[in-house]
Amino acid sequence: MPEYDFSKPQRQSGIGLILIFTTVLYHLVRNLWVIIVYFLVREVSQRTLLLATLGVIVVLFLSLLYSIAAFFKFKFHIDQENREFVLQKGVFSSDVINVPFSKIQQVNFKRNLLQRVIGVYSIVIETAGSQQKEVEIKALSQDKANELSEQLMSLKHSEEVEETSEDEIPGTNNRTPKWHFKVGVPTLLKLGLTSNYLRGVAIIITFYFTLREQFMLEDTLPIEIPNQSFVGTGSLVFILILLLIGMFITIAETVIKYYDLNLKRYSDALQVEMGLRTNTRVSLKENRVQLFEVVTNPLQQWLDLYQLKLSLASSENDLKKSQIKIPGLPPNIISEVKDFFFKTEVTEKTFLVPHKIYLLRKISRGMIPAVIGLLAAYFYQEMLSFAFIGGILSLYVVLLTVYNFFYYRRLKLSVSDEFLVKYSGIWNRRQQYIEMYRLQSISIQQPIWYKRRGLVNLTFHSAAGDIRFPVLRISEVQPLINYLLYKIESTSKEWM
Repeated sequence: MPEYDFSKPQRQSGIGLILIFTTVLYHLVRNLWVIIVYFLVREVSQRTLLLATLGVIVVLFLSLLYSIAAFFKFKFHIDQENREFVLQKGVFSSDVINVPFSKIQQVNFKRNLLQRVIGVYSIVIETAGSQQKEVEIKALSQDKANELSEQLMSLKHSEEVEETSEDEIPGTNNRTPKWHFKVGVPTLLKLGLTSNYLRGVAIIITFYFTLREQFMLEDTLPIEIPNQSFVGTGSLVFILILLLIGMFITIAETVIKYYDLNLKRYSDALQVEMGLRTNTRVSLKENRVQLFEVVTNPLQQWLDLYQLKLSLASSENDLKKSQIKIPGLPPNIISEVKDFFFKTEVTEKTFLVPHKIYLLRKISRGMIPAVIGLLAAYFYQEMLSFAFIGGILSLYVVLLTVYNFFYYRRLKLSVSDEFLVKYSGIWNRRQQYIEMYRLQSISIQQPIWYKRRGLVNLTFHSAAGDIRFPVLRISEVQPLINYLLYKIESTSKEWM
């Protein structure tokens, strides 16, 4: 591998200009797609078409000039004297980003389809403690990207420890993994078939009504199926086709997003690589993962398919941000990953469950639509069949009660010497693990209507987000709170 002198300002690969230009065009199309669709569905005069063509040519020329300027303005280098990585970019205004080596969390690789075609890599430098969460260099050759990654991680490591053997340096790519697991296409197809494909249906419906409203296509895209009753055969066929299309979208989305998913376990890191449209490679160290979540549903559990959600340390107070999702894993791989991140065995000793008033509150809140429906049926009996509406609402109440009962039965908090584990969910069943020494603080909320009964809601705060647990007796959880506060204050372990 050739050596590069990153102490001098470097530019991206020359072929990366194609990537910059294509990215600019992509953002233009994304923002102006409504105008493009308008020209496709409406008849326009030749004069309008000519003016539009001239406008497109001007936009393409200006985009090319902007891309060339952005390419030459984009520079980066390693400043050994000030112990930081420096990146300069900007066309109309110059933006200089200085990332101290100690603030670098990890260096990841990304490649979309265009980057694969033109043979370049994208380097993403994740940082901590700054508004600029990520620093990205989008067009580097493979050798240059690998060497930059290794140098940055070595410099970061030298800030943390004084002596480290060569085979323990993070970021090296020539090590042999302890174990390797790959999720194949058949497994991804099973995941797509057993996932919630109503999201795909929602995408279709949203796109349909967006076209209808934006371009006033009420006649072309009617809101109802003509000459069919709601319970007619045509409507049922339409709903079935809609569900099949939604299933196809969900399967395609799953395969594209997680294609060629690989897990490699090294001595100091877990490497995750996945993606067809955007290929991402992330190296996870044990101290970066704050929350460990296992998700499955009954169908996927029957197929031995589980999804891991690893929440990383972040300044964002949201579990969905800075989260790595790894689906399609069997139980033995889940155990292997858990053993890597948790040096202590998870032994569950005590279980806390919400007070029964939580179940009554959820059922009573769900009753509000039923009450409104009954009132509407009573006052508009001429337009609505009171018996028919009453039957539907009775079924709704039964389903509501059964659903909330099983949701309540599933919700529990496990407490051991070193771990908190929250169990929740009926269809999507979740287990959220957090080591006690990683907790930042604990919040106690007590609404006025809880005070007389001595009930509280608890929120456990970590650097990767919050875990909330509702309606517990203060007399039962006070010893736990005291113990957790003691663990937070007395631990000497590095939580990040």
